[in-house]
Amino acid sequence: MAMLKGLLAAVLSLAATGAASGAGAYPDKPVRLYVGFAPGGATDLLARLYAKKLGEKFNQTFIVENRPGAGGNIAIQALAQAPADGYTIAMAANYVAANAAMQRNPYDWERDLMPIGMVASTPNILVVPAASRLNGVADLVREARKSPGKLTFGSAGMGSSIHLAGELFKVMAGVDMTHVPYKGVSPAEVDLVSGTVDMMFGSVSTAIPLVQSGKLKALAVTGRERMKAMPDLPTIEEGGLKGYDVEAVYFLAAPARIPQPVLKTLTEAVAQINREPDVREFMDRIYARPLTGGPDEARAFLAAEERKWRDVVQATGLTVN
Repeated sequence: MAMLKGLLAAVLSLAATGAASGAGAYPDKPVRLYVGFAPGGATDLLARLYAKKLGEKFNQTFIVENRPGAGGNIAIQALAQAPADGYTIAMAANYVAANAAMQRNPYDWERDLMPIGMVASTPNILVVPAASRLNGVADLVREARKSPGKLTFGSAGMGSSIHLAGELFKVMAGVDMTHVPYKGVSPAEVDLVSGTVDMMFGSVSTAIPLVQSGKLKALAVTGRERMKAMPDLPTIEEGGLKGYDVEAVYFLAAPARIPQPVLKTLTEAVAQINREPDVREFMDRIYARPLTGGPDEARAFLAAEERKWRDVVQATGLTVN
């Protein structure tokens, strides 16, 4: 009997030690991190950075899984349908709000998703062929008003941030330009360099090297702030369109019913990672601006984004098949 009591006391002592040390706490198995685009883009690069950092912080494996297609919606729909236990998360962006405005989402982001924390933002760059006579936003607006519908702007496809940046420009400048959609950024840039299309609200990661090599000319940046990489390049707002602001804003997300203790653990970890110097250095290399903000800030931002793009959809009669 004394031996049995001794064994029981030992077991209870071990259990208490395990609880105190956090044994069995989240995460105690690998975590999947979905990406809605192919490897190599900003979404994928940020996902791999945060997977590495979260893995180091929790001494656990975070596996990046690319599920490209439907403008990021395939991955986000899979996330919304995943078990809400914190073992499936995603690197998402404000395309979920823009697609909701165009009624393209196979899910309801407000009901089905819970942001974990905001990560970064990247603007687009308004670029034209190197030989273009357009040298600024004022030139572009003047030319578009003189010949409605004549100027063309390429994009990576209907509903992409590159496309929507052009639609917002049309609304705010009161001009008519013709959208030419492509099946990705690369073919659009090929035609832009050759002069087949007149302009593009291009992705910074691919447009900046083309500007630096002299193949394209940059007119303005689409965000509210100038870029560190091109400090002399004005914003479109500085070019005369007050309030113009288009950026891809990235955030980590989980299924909506994720347990609060797990959400809190992840949110605090992301906030700590956001402040690390090497993370900020990485952001500079991919022309991104680091952001802070937890679930509440992210949800408020997405709601505002959906309202903004709904106004653009109504003003332009935009439909996306």
